[in-house]
Amino acid sequence: MLPVDTDDFDDIDRERSLYRFLTKSARKGERADAGAALARLGLSRAAELDDVADGMQKRLLAKYPEAPDLRPLLSGRASADQLSVLQAYDWVTAGIYVFGLPPTKTRSGAAESAAHRALKEWAAAHGSVLGAPADASPQTERWFPSGDEADAAFIGAGESLIVEVRPSSAEPHELRQALFSLVSMRAALEAAESLAGRSGDVRVMLVLEAAADERLREVAAALRVELFTR
Repeated sequence: MLPVDTDDFDDIDRERSLYRFLTKSARKGERADAGAALARLGLSRAAELDDVADGMQKRLLAKYPEAPDLRPLLSGRASADQLSVLQAYDWVTAGIYVFGLPPTKTRSGAAESAAHRALKEWAAAHGSVLGAPADASPQTERWFPSGDEADAAFIGAGESLIVEVRPSSAEPHELRQALFSLVSMRAALEAAESLAGRSGDVRVMLVLEAAADERLREVAAALRVELFTR
């Protein structure tokens, strides 16, 4: 099968990641760290980031012409008035209808807990402990074409690791749900790589704070999901 041109997929993926990154700052009324944005998108030059930001804003304005411009957040020159306007805008709704982003809640419908957020950030910061590929930059809340969103992901040139985390307070059904979400994301990434004419090993992992019981271990093994207890 000949490779399929996936440039548009790559473009919207980067734009979606930048939108998520910038709107978090916008909702706080803060300027964004351009260096952190470069790292999150896996880019090396400011000009590349500017191109993604331009595409993101163009896509946003096509559906929401009144949406304020997010790009000044990256320049460090956003005024107090601009920050106030950005903070007041409904970025969640725009994100749903422009970029297919889920509401800023967990899949169970409850707001993300501090324990979940802390474990997610720990996983992203400890890729070497999890055996992530050395050439991959960590990303949190990494979106996949299936509509799933990983807590953390390490996408390398020849190998990738997708991670979901569940704190000790997670219910059994939430653990099982995480396993199947990982299967979905693995399939989505493998399909996207195949369309682009690339191949690579995609590993998936559930990071836990409490040891898995025997039944969860059996299901994880059957689904080829790695388990890691922090």
